[in-house]
Amino acid sequence: MFRLRLFLCSFVATGLVLVVISSLKNEAFICVNPLFNYSLWNIQSSAQSGRPPHWVAKRNMTHLFDWTWLRNGNYEKYRRIRESGFRIKRPININGRPPSVVNDVKTYLRTHPDQGLIIDDFRQLPNPIPHPLPRAVDLNSTCYQQNIMNCNPWQSCIYNAEVLSLRSPATTHSVTVAVFNAFIDNGSCSPAGVIYNEYATYHFQQWSTKPCHNDPVPFCSTGKIVEYYEELLDSVGVFLAANGHFAPEQLPRALRLLATAPSTAKLLVAKGGTADQFMEILVDLGIVTRDRIIPYDPKKIYAAKIVYRTESWPYLTGDLYGKYVHDRTDMETVHKAIIGDNDLVDEERDVLLVVKRKEGDQRSTSNHDSMVGLIKQILAEHPSVQLKIQVFNAEGHVREQIKVWQKAKVVVAPHGAGLYNVMWCKPGTLIIEFGQSEGWPLPEMYFEMSVHSGHKYWLVKAKGRADKPITVDLRDLKWALNDALMTL
Repeated sequence: MFRLRLFLCSFVATGLVLVVISSLKNEAFICVNPLFNYSLWNIQSSAQSGRPPHWVAKRNMTHLFDWTWLRNGNYEKYRRIRESGFRIKRPININGRPPSVVNDVKTYLRTHPDQGLIIDDFRQLPNPIPHPLPRAVDLNSTCYQQNIMNCNPWQSCIYNAEVLSLRSPATTHSVTVAVFNAFIDNGSCSPAGVIYNEYATYHFQQWSTKPCHNDPVPFCSTGKIVEYYEELLDSVGVFLAANGHFAPEQLPRALRLLATAPSTAKLLVAKGGTADQFMEILVDLGIVTRDRIIPYDPKKIYAAKIVYRTESWPYLTGDLYGKYVHDRTDMETVHKAIIGDNDLVDEERDVLLVVKRKEGDQRSTSNHDSMVGLIKQILAEHPSVQLKIQVFNAEGHVREQIKVWQKAKVVVAPHGAGLYNVMWCKPGTLIIEFGQSEGWPLPEMYFEMSVHSGHKYWLVKAKGRADKPITVDLRDLKWALNDALMTL
């Protein structure tokens, strides 16, 4: 006699039912195909056959994840939780204690297995050694003149290439975890997306320099509506749908969660702006189904029996604060997911792209016409370089903007959200960014994104405040563009 057990499995064809006979245990397993469990079956199968979720394999991304829980026993623990209807035991001997603040999530969940699971513990891709530095006429002078040596100085302005290889980023792993019976909110001092419950608040990285940045989120009612789920992927973070931050910071998190966590979980994601457009692209690519997407509402608290989150590890403090984003692993994850192996051949990349911010806006180039005239003159002096100038003003759907950036061989741009599009360029693209001499310090983010995407980067001086139009130093630009074109 065979005993029959019903398992939630999944197959490519909807509605498929399969019976597997186990001669070792004298059991028959009836596997049915629910509507949204395909990647769960593939993840489980990968322990024996090496098959990752279908879209990960299709886009040649298997080297970017580890699926640790298949080896550490946590997947079996998760499977038992699902079979029990998500009945999760309360931690023992914890009542009455004040909530903890968790920074080292790996150590905490290893020593508190009743509070969650480690799903993926991936060693990040290494930086090139030596790490590239920005190219400039005189880098030291440029760093001082562009006000990036004082408050929050650029790592690439104060360290040599060998040291920079160890500090940008300073994290070593991308860790995905599951936290039991948890809530998602921003508390009074935290960004959107913080996970907490009555036992602990999880601050995976330092989000700000405010004294309260590492405080626990109070486990009490705030008057917000609480929305409940069984499983929820928490991808939201600072700046939410802001154009220059969603794609390089929240999109990698969403992709890592979708690749490593069960496909039965809903995806909590920022809404509005480019966030909505990127979700449309992920749906079109078959990476996520529309019914799984939950647009984040800051007026709500989200709760789930299992909340999943992924971040860089370890927790960074001091002068390494913030040096965990825009790493090579995240940049490659996004590029592979959106572009796949469809980079254009060099013959199709015939554009020198000039990013133009709206006239009068902050960091718009007041001498734009003179700058374009200079670029034309320099191109004429390099007849072997056949490039046409195209001005980019961020119009249209993200899908169409990606196509424009794929054709670029050289990019010339002021600091701003438009530069996040370097993620769509073929590795080896030449990126020239303009700085600013006054106001808040120029962030290092687009240098980091460029070099961790495999591009070459130049920093050109400009005069003006960060919140006003700037004037590009044309002599500096002439040197940088000539230097860049000589590498083609």
